[in-house]
Amino acid sequence: MYKLYAICLLLLLSPGGQSQEEVPDPNAPPLAQEPPLFASDEVLELSLSVDFDALCRPNEVEDCEYSPAKLFYEAADDERRSIPVEIRVRGGWRARKDHCEVPPLFVRFDEEGTAGTPFSGQELLPLTTHCKNLKIRARGTGPSRNYEQYVLKEYLAYRLYNLVTDRSLRVRLLRITYDNPAEPGDERVRYAFFTEHFDDMAARLDTLRLDGDAFDHDVVDLRTFDEVALFNFMIGNTDFSVVRGRNIVLLADASGRQYPVPYDLDMSGLVDAEYGGVSPRLDFRDPRQRYYLGFCHPQRDFEALFPDFQQTEEDMLELVSDTPGLDRESRKTSRRYLQRFFAILDSPTKSRRDIIDACHPWPPSPEDHTTPPDPP
Repeated sequence: MYKLYAICLLLLLSPGGQSQEEVPDPNAPPLAQEPPLFASDEVLELSLSVDFDALCRPNEVEDCEYSPAKLFYEAADDERRSIPVEIRVRGGWRARKDHCEVPPLFVRFDEEGTAGTPFSGQELLPLTTHCKNLKIRARGTGPSRNYEQYVLKEYLAYRLYNLVTDRSLRVRLLRITYDNPAEPGDERVRYAFFTEHFDDMAARLDTLRLDGDAFDHDVVDLRTFDEVALFNFMIGNTDFSVVRGRNIVLLADASGRQYPVPYDLDMSGLVDAEYGGVSPRLDFRDPRQRYYLGFCHPQRDFEALFPDFQQTEEDMLELVSDTPGLDRESRKTSRRYLQRFFAILDSPTKSRRDIIDACHPWPPSPEDHTTPPDPP
């Protein structure tokens, strides 16, 4: 490969080695440069041609391969351009066919095919989809079962954490037109979002990503540890464990200091998905109930941590109003849910009862609420 590259380079540098067609036209308009994918909050319009029924599901086949697909996007010059990609269903609850008709995906890019596009520099991205095409709005029977709203509220949760810290996963909201090549004319348009790849986040923060079981309470950054616990309390999420690496990316800096970062936020009370649930090891069943999962370590500093969240209240509530696609009901319930959290922080009595005195024993046990139940 190196020899071939050298030969091509010599041909280009030698007289007559460059054909007339290869000489750039000085009068040609410059190619429009797309901004980096996560540098913008604008909704990115895409089209994806895929037969979801034909995709390999990881719960059915042990080693699923990537499948070729075509991704189309509207370029800055209003041209519709295609990018060759490969896709694979992501593992987890939403990967199962009986749970999600449209499962979350990994989208793999070819470096050469992304030059000059919003995906330049991207190699692999997690795509969170709407799971089901179900849209039911039954008055007086609780929240609407609109799966697209679940996607938007999970996207909102990631954006809320971006307001708290840069040590968080970035997301980009999408509006995808799905067409099924097996059923021509069957198109559906839904919101979705890309999440920053774990390794890209680690590189951005000048850290390394650790294995999920590498947690060490002696070297974890306790301020970040508490920040993650308080954020998950804010959005009503108990489907995580820093200790056991559940829905947590663990980063380490050059000194070995560890920093947890949360992901997969769809089981939170803020999202309030109909499939949401609570670990049987916890003594409540309502996913919207807040439950603090922080620890009673000796360096807790809530006098500094609470204001870090309180100063974002106005921006967080504004973000609820500004998130595209959220319907009136979702905006109202999300806003109220967050306001109740800030009311807890503002109350010395409630914050002590629900957070400060609700901490768990330190050092943490290797078993917690995410440990699978004992077999009957």
